[in-house]
Amino acid sequence: MRNRVLVVLAAVAVLMTVAVAAQAQETDASVEGKGYIWAKGSGMAILDGRGRVHMAIDGDVVIYDYAGDAVVKIGAVPEEEPDGEGARLQEVSPTTTYTFDNFRGRMQVVGSDFRIEAEGDMKFRGHGEGVVELDGRGWWKTLRKRGTWSGTVLQFGDAEAEER
Repeated sequence: MRNRVLVVLAAVAVLMTVAVAAQAQETDASVEGKGYIWAKGSGMAILDGRGRVHMAIDGDVVIYDYAGDAVVKIGAVPEEEPDGEGARLQEVSPTTTYTFDNFRGRMQVVGSDFRIEAEGDMKFRGHGEGVVELDGRGWWKTLRKRGTWSGTVLQFGDAEAEER
């Protein structure tokens, strides 16, 4: 009897370990990465990669969902609210290309392969891995580096962020 209990407990432990590992691997592959980037400025920003991006913008944005798994949430800001912090995010119907012209508000993009092209006054933070191009006036920083926009191309994620 004691041996049966031990065998059953061992089997349950193995199954739970496999399930937890599979779930962690799926989450890592679909939305999480290892790099962080913060930026604020006026001009053009292009983000290619995977992970999660939060953005506040007054301008134009186009989002391309190459993998078909992105979740996009937006919150438009009323004209009388100058800071834009009160915009509540709501999920947008899934599609492969999202276009927001003259958009003023906040947005969040989570996915495994997407591209964000933004032009205007913006601030954003991202977690994941990919490439960011910044042109205009503003600043950016990662966990270990910082700089100004002026035509900068950054790679962040697996390795320490590096300027190209």
